Amino acid sequence: MFSCLLLGSGMLVACASSESDHIEEVEAPTTVTLPDRVPSNAPQITGPAPGDSAEVKLKSSNRDRNFILSVPAAYREGERWPVIFAFHGWGENAKMIHSYSNFDNSRAIVVYPQGIDDAWEGAPYAKVKDGEDLGFVTDILASLRSTYSVDDSRIFATGFSNGGGFSALLGCRMNDEFAGVASVSAAYYATIFKDCADTPLALLDIHGTTDPVVDYYGGTRHGATYAPVPDVLEAASTRNSCEGAISTSRINAWALRQDWTICSHPLSHIRVGGGGHVWPGAEEDTYGYVPKDYATEQILRFFGIAKA
Repeated sequence: MFSCLLLGSGMLVACASSESDHIEEVEAPTTVTLPDRVPSNAPQITGPAPGDSAEVKLKSSNRDRNFILSVPAAYREGERWPVIFAFHGWGENAKMIHSYSNFDNSRAIVVYPQGIDDAWEGAPYAKVKDGEDLGFVTDILASLRSTYSVDDSRIFATGFSNGGGFSALLGCRMNDEFAGVASVSAAYYATIFKDCADTPLALLDIHGTTDPVVDYYGGTRHGATYAPVPDVLEAASTRNSCEGAISTSRINAWALRQDWTICSHPLSHIRVGGGGHVWPGAEEDTYGYVPKDYATEQILRFFGIAKA
């Protein structure tokens, strides 16, 4: 469970993970001043300490929002650290993706945001206004930059299902902030690509071919159409100016990997034959077509982030 620590500003609460109701203060990391990227009114975060995770609350678009924040044990001031945003699927929550993704076991600051009514904008069932979740991400980034030593060139987004689609939306509308996106079993609704920038962006897509929720070959859900995975990859190859052949390699009897070549930015796809609507390799993945933590390890490798 999470023990909560109210900050003096009244805007933020840091909740240190613990096994009891005892409230335990954590030592605040040294504030890092990055005047070129941090607004003067950026919220300050106290905690978590290196090696810990915490739930943090802040005001965004006049709402009380929250996210789980994890800081690697090896974190030290004076060294710029990459940031990974991991977005849960529809009907899930931040604690769930925090558990099954295992990104805490990496050399990165990891953010697990919580969606309003367990959903993210870009999907037909989202409860927020257009741009509201984008603003939430912007506010989280500002708070991180005002508190931790962030490598602005290595900020990444990943997510599952609705969260995977929202990661793609971030790659479209906040591509000046994000260096790369990795989507897992993503729901690529048409609204995801509305006003999408044509600036190239590193993209990894992971999807099972027999996904019963978000069909690999596209379909309609909640009265809205979503794109086939091959169409999304084709559009991404154009965006990344890919001119070479697609290199295909067999992972095992069920899964294969495709890498586009001679591109301005990396583009890769992992196709899990017979795979369902799941984070491949997570404990909840009962298909057994890929090794344990496979999706997580491939995403970290694609982002160029080492395991802890």
